[in-house]
Amino acid sequence: MFNRRALLAAAAAVAVVAPTLPAVADEVTLRFAHVVREGDPAFIAAEAFVERVTELSGGEISVQVFPAGQLGNNRRLFAQIQSGAVDMTYTPFNMLSDIVPEFATITGGYMFESPEHQRLVLDSPDFGGAWAEQLLDRGGLRILSSFHYGTRNVTTAETPVRSPDDLAGLKLRAVPNAMSLATVTGLGAAPTPVAWPETFQALRQGIVDGQENPIPVLHAAGFYEVQGFLIKTGHQMSALPFLIKETTWQELSDDQQAAVLEAATYAAGVAEETMITFTETLESDLIDRGMTIIELTDEEVAVFREAVRANVAAEFDGPVLPEGLIGRIHALADDM
Repeated sequence: MFNRRALLAAAAAVAVVAPTLPAVADEVTLRFAHVVREGDPAFIAAEAFVERVTELSGGEISVQVFPAGQLGNNRRLFAQIQSGAVDMTYTPFNMLSDIVPEFATITGGYMFESPEHQRLVLDSPDFGGAWAEQLLDRGGLRILSSFHYGTRNVTTAETPVRSPDDLAGLKLRAVPNAMSLATVTGLGAAPTPVAWPETFQALRQGIVDGQENPIPVLHAAGFYEVQGFLIKTGHQMSALPFLIKETTWQELSDDQQAAVLEAATYAAGVAEETMITFTETLESDLIDRGMTIIELTDEEVAVFREAVRANVAAEFDGPVLPEGLIGRIHALADDM
């Protein structure tokens, strides 16, 4: 016989017990877009992230990757992660300075003595740590990890260069950002903004005479086909962060957040190891492919350093950045 009272009692018992049962995590797909091509250390890092986060999450997290500028250049991807159209990307620190101006220092011309010096600034709670908090508060973007992305050098199509005077009148492709433009101007060239996916054709067509990038990046882009000289200026240390939209981050469970963070940290290590290995091995391949590599003397580098630092300080120290910040960053190298 149907017993309504017994049925209600049983339902009540289930209602009490049910909340204590372990929740089943939802499967998540992250949309990760970037501009780099296959063979680039940042491309390899993205692939490492995908593999690692899939493994750590037991397949709960999958990643849909849009590489090589499929969804646009860095500026467009920056807008897309802010809007939530993508969940993750690499946004260069100089572009993040739109939200937190101090981030411009991370890729400042001759700002750092070594990658370790750059890492010290990024990890310092008074510098990079504080700026990351501001980025989260102001922009809703979380830095998961970051990696040293090599040291930038100048390449030209036809002109051997040993001083700023040798670059006078040459159009050098520059990242369309104030710090990069100031750095290239300090080198002696005429900075010409060109979006990254369009750079190869701009070099081929002579729209610009040269460009500046780390060796593994310019090798992966095939610039040896359109550039004759590599000049070892070492004028700028690059770094890239793994960024995630904060609203996406908050939608993840605690275990999923831990998996994403660990995977991004692991992938950053892969990127740095790859960058070091590629930098050491690819110079000879560039020579084999017809490029002439110009090694500058310490005195020649010093001339470039003085000119770039003076130009960067004039444009940024006070007008854009807190006065004295650049000097404090330089001084950190003395404490290492």
